[in-house]
Amino acid sequence: MAPSLVDLWLAHGILGGGEDVPAAAFHLRLRPMETKRPTTPAAEEILGGYFPVLDHGFVSLVDYMGSDEDVERAARVSYGYGTRKVSQTRGLVRYLRRHRHTTPSEMVELKFHCAMPMFVARQWIRHRTACLAEGTEVYFDLPGGIRRRGSQLYKLRIEEIWDRFRPTVNRTRPERQRNPFFKRDRVKAMRLRQVDEDTGQLTHTRVVDVFKNGKKPVFRMILEDGKRIEATADHQFLFSDGWHTLRGATGLRQANRNAVWRAGDYMVHVNGAAEKIPAVYQDPVWLQREYRGHRRTIGEIADACGVSYHTIRKWLARYRLTEPGRGDFEKGHRPWNKGLTYRTGPKDLSHVSLAAIRKARSGPASNFWKGGVSGDRDSIGRWTTQAAPKVHQANGWTCQLCFERKGELHCHQIVPVWADMDLAREPSNLTTLCGDCHRAIQGRELDYVERLGGPPVKREWRPNPRVPWNRLEMSRLVRIEGFEFLGEKETYDLEVEGPHHNFVANGIVTHNSVNELSARYSLMPLLFYTPREQEFALQSRSNKQGREKGAPPEVYREAVERWERLRADAGGTYRWLLAEDVAREIARIDLPVSTYTQWYWKIDLHNLLHFLSLRVDPRAQWEIQQFARVIAGMVKRVAPLSYEAWVDYDLESRPLTRAERDILSRLVLADEDGVRARDGAAVGKDALKEAGLSNREIQELVEKLETPARPDFELDLSTMMSGEEVAAKMYEAVPGDFE
Repeated sequence: MAPSLVDLWLAHGILGGGEDVPAAAFHLRLRPMETKRPTTPAAEEILGGYFPVLDHGFVSLVDYMGSDEDVERAARVSYGYGTRKVSQTRGLVRYLRRHRHTTPSEMVELKFHCAMPMFVARQWIRHRTACLAEGTEVYFDLPGGIRRRGSQLYKLRIEEIWDRFRPTVNRTRPERQRNPFFKRDRVKAMRLRQVDEDTGQLTHTRVVDVFKNGKKPVFRMILEDGKRIEATADHQFLFSDGWHTLRGATGLRQANRNAVWRAGDYMVHVNGAAEKIPAVYQDPVWLQREYRGHRRTIGEIADACGVSYHTIRKWLARYRLTEPGRGDFEKGHRPWNKGLTYRTGPKDLSHVSLAAIRKARSGPASNFWKGGVSGDRDSIGRWTTQAAPKVHQANGWTCQLCFERKGELHCHQIVPVWADMDLAREPSNLTTLCGDCHRAIQGRELDYVERLGGPPVKREWRPNPRVPWNRLEMSRLVRIEGFEFLGEKETYDLEVEGPHHNFVANGIVTHNSVNELSARYSLMPLLFYTPREQEFALQSRSNKQGREKGAPPEVYREAVERWERLRADAGGTYRWLLAEDVAREIARIDLPVSTYTQWYWKIDLHNLLHFLSLRVDPRAQWEIQQFARVIAGMVKRVAPLSYEAWVDYDLESRPLTRAERDILSRLVLADEDGVRARDGAAVGKDALKEAGLSNREIQELVEKLETPARPDFELDLSTMMSGEEVAAKMYEAVPGDFE
């Protein structure tokens, strides 16, 4: 088996790996190893080989798991390998495909490495397999919360993101609408929560695109902490041992409208806890070194620490590190109200003003918004506040120390929370104190426990030193409590920027289904797609998404010349920006969509066959047809019986409408003895229209009844290249000097 292309590129430094190694000097020799897993000889023959597509693209079968036997085993369950005849396996596989049984074919998985032009990639991933259900909330952080080193959470439902990505139309004044995608652009600029898979820290990324994938069977995953999310069984989540699909990690499947999974403890990462990190600007040694040693200004230190100018100024003054003439310390600046006592007059606010203030300070806009992550202190305080009216009523609205009824009452924990957490939510541990008594016993709560009727407490108070800290959210593990099958729901998926292709939804770390090469972190090979003259076509007049033959040769030649000029300019700009050490994510912004990109794609057999049904269709985009035909040839080698059934019952089958069945019943007679033509039966075009068929439907019926040529997607093994050959080609196309 040829080495992985990613390993080869890491050796060349193209994907940001270790030291650069010349392509000619890089070779791997792998010793053949025996395996106990089922394999298919025809698939093993092409495993790791690269088949060229278009002018610079390729498809490689990197790995596969399962074969036709696994499809049968999933359906029958009760037999081992080699105990059934091929004819029996073929019969069952065809039965399953004919009657639309999907779960058995989901047990076979294939992994591909592909390179294609960007515009083909965008068309490719219009079909997503792993999906999230409608209603899923995607977690963003507002800039104000990030500046304050806190959490200011903002949630958007995934279907709402889809709606915002659609272009808007100003029907009254179209000429006034400057940007129909302004809603999409605003979402793309928002800070989407993402987990750094190396450190576990919650960072931020951005939405690239959103995809609507139609109705699919959906399960609800329920966690012990109450979080829940609805997704297909093949969606990936970050488990304790890495990324897995729900089916792969737990064996989740649907049986008789119920969710069935393997027993066990399964832990997934969720939106997490706060980690304490000391604030470096409060370290006098560090602050003196930066301010006096490195002569950095107060503003520069504040920006580096992510705090305000006045915070750094305060700590410099506290440690007496100020210097005359630097900042506002020794300039004689005196606030106008320093040393003065004054009182502002009353300000009467209207109902409109009060409503505006409440709206501006409620929910995520509030300074006290926790973003859905509350500590024990907040939780206990909220519970105590809710229980206070009942406690005061039981005590007759009277302080239990001075036994006076006063206007200011507090609900007091008799045994302090720090002394016994088990009593923190115990109603009998609550009592009523007036404001004066509550303030008087502050710091001496243990002295009053027995007086207020509480049990003796032996634990001593040991105050922790108050260390200021900045909040960092870290992912944490939570156990899965169970699953529910919800039937079919509308599903969606997001594409996000790397390097970690995940995002936080419903508080749970979830993955998108394709890992694409990120030009933010890797150098793009400057390879561009140029269609051949026979594929260069005009816009179809009958189909807005189709092509029409007959493009003049001079138009093709002019198009090629224009493409070459544009690509030379874009490639030259890309090289220049990289040479000037400009960030790669900025350098790549003007590369055309004809630039080749690449990804690793993992998919189960059922969804892959559905993808191929859409993409090998003659009406699909021609370029993506070429990739789909190569992949279909690989499926033929991995699972030949499933491939045969797919061709017969999916690819070459044509559904009949009610009107079409009525027409055919006039022409043929079907009974227990078979099917035969009716004597003298004929249906003309006028009769077809009377039956309710339009001109296009009549044409489609004629096409359905034509005898089709059986498609053959056999691979041409003479074109298969090794990983070393492909890596060398890509290596040469990457700008820069790696030697």
